[in-house]
Amino acid sequence: MPRKASGEPKTKRVERRQANGDIYVYEVTTLYNPVKRYNEHVSSKLLGKKSADGSIISTRPRRSSANTVLTASRKTVGVTDILEWIGRESGIDDDVLSSADKGTAQKVISIARFWMANPDKTIRRIEEWQISHTIPYQEGMSEDTCYALMKQLGQDVQVSQKYFRYRVSHTSSRASVAVDSTTISSYSELLNDVRFGYNKDGNGLATVKLLTLFSLNDHQPIAFSRQPGNIPDVISVLNTLKQLSVLGMDKPLLVLDGGFFSEENILEFIHTHTKFLMRGQLDGKWILPELESVFEEIELPSNACPEDPTRYCITKQISHQFTYTRKRTRGNVQKGEILVEEHRLYLHFVLDTNKKRLDTTAFMKEVQNVKKQLTDGVDASLLTKAERRISERYLIIKKIRDGQSITLNNRAIMKETRLYGYFVLVSNEKMDPFSALREYRLREKTEEGFRLDKQYNDAHVTRAKLTESLDGRFFCQFVAYGYESFFQKELRRVKNSLAIPTGNPEHDKSETFKKEKALLNWLKGMSVAKLFDWFDAIQETTVDTNIGRARWKTETIERDRLFLSLLGVIKS
Repeated sequence: MPRKASGEPKTKRVERRQANGDIYVYEVTTLYNPVKRYNEHVSSKLLGKKSADGSIISTRPRRSSANTVLTASRKTVGVTDILEWIGRESGIDDDVLSSADKGTAQKVISIARFWMANPDKTIRRIEEWQISHTIPYQEGMSEDTCYALMKQLGQDVQVSQKYFRYRVSHTSSRASVAVDSTTISSYSELLNDVRFGYNKDGNGLATVKLLTLFSLNDHQPIAFSRQPGNIPDVISVLNTLKQLSVLGMDKPLLVLDGGFFSEENILEFIHTHTKFLMRGQLDGKWILPELESVFEEIELPSNACPEDPTRYCITKQISHQFTYTRKRTRGNVQKGEILVEEHRLYLHFVLDTNKKRLDTTAFMKEVQNVKKQLTDGVDASLLTKAERRISERYLIIKKIRDGQSITLNNRAIMKETRLYGYFVLVSNEKMDPFSALREYRLREKTEEGFRLDKQYNDAHVTRAKLTESLDGRFFCQFVAYGYESFFQKELRRVKNSLAIPTGNPEHDKSETFKKEKALLNWLKGMSVAKLFDWFDAIQETTVDTNIGRARWKTETIERDRLFLSLLGVIKS
């Protein structure tokens, strides 16, 4: 007689072998049905997978088949990765964060990065740019936020002065400082500093003057000051020197262009104990005779520049007398009295043989062109004013029986071309001519950066209604200029390291050398703006669901990865 059913569910373990040989262990629950007279399945639970030693290994839970919650985003990361690298490696981001509270600093860095990546766009375009690009200020930047920030920065001068001091602290102990004076045009009638004076853009507008101090050794802008548009450059520079002393720069060497050259300005620098190196003018009465005294020596092989043998340099120490009118009474010297002082100067004469050859060739082409026209019977009255001047000075025209004889005036031509390719650097600090040329050529490289600053940072016009907003705007542009200068320096470093032949065929014909040469040729045709446009195509897509996250980037070619690796943005 069968045993009576208890009516309670029963549990047992069941092993099920899969097609791949794995054995899964389930806990199966059954209940006897007296009507149907067999056990019915109630439930089953997977306990795990059976291992070789008989133990049970837990398995991950099955994914839910419920509705999946999905969020997705896409950001452009090619440009922002480069910008983050610039801010980190240059130390600019740390200096800004150390100079202001976190929110203000993040806003400044966000604007600087926007201007760096968008050289032709105004600040109002940052609202749409941040949608596809990550910026440090995560709350988001609006046009009103930007202008409020600039006004705040203009009212709180401590932020900019702290930043300048941090920038100066990174410079070499004996720094050479280039001084650039540029004018910013303005339509505003409300800004006190906007005045009519010399306008470098030549658009006839009133201007405000901006003086930028640039450390040549570190290739970084370190400070700036704003001046009214009608103030002469030399006065602006002398005022800026006071700023440098406050920032802790110990007696820098000022490297100036020819616009500052005059005996009055040189004497001002001497009286303020300022070391300077500036480009002089050869037509001065006191410099030209000194050049003529070294004509025969300058092209000696020992005077060839080691870095550029096409340039020859020689230094001459002179003692020059300065005559000036006393501006104020002091001691026994009365105001208005004429004084004579003698000071020691160093004249560094440089001959650029390539420029001399090119300038002479261009001049001779003009002379020969005028001679040919006259020889062919063209009437002198039909020549242009410049051509008539050439015919009068550099051609000898004689009337003869059959017409006229036209020959070159050799003496006049040689007198005109004898100074081609020469220039002079004037200094009150003793240094060898090659060092002086090296310092000045570093300044020449910054000239392009000074010009790009206007283009890259929307700085052709002030775009500010209040003086406070103008100061804040200049500060944001200055931080962006630091980004640009650092990237330009690193770009040159990468270019100078590429495809350098050693004479070893195994190296010069290797695949690595070919890749570097291809990268170098590509970089030669790319400006900074084009490079940022190119890498702006790299995007990162992120998809989040309740069952996991996926992230992927736009594919890049090997040449791009090599560039980013050499630059330091990505690890090789």
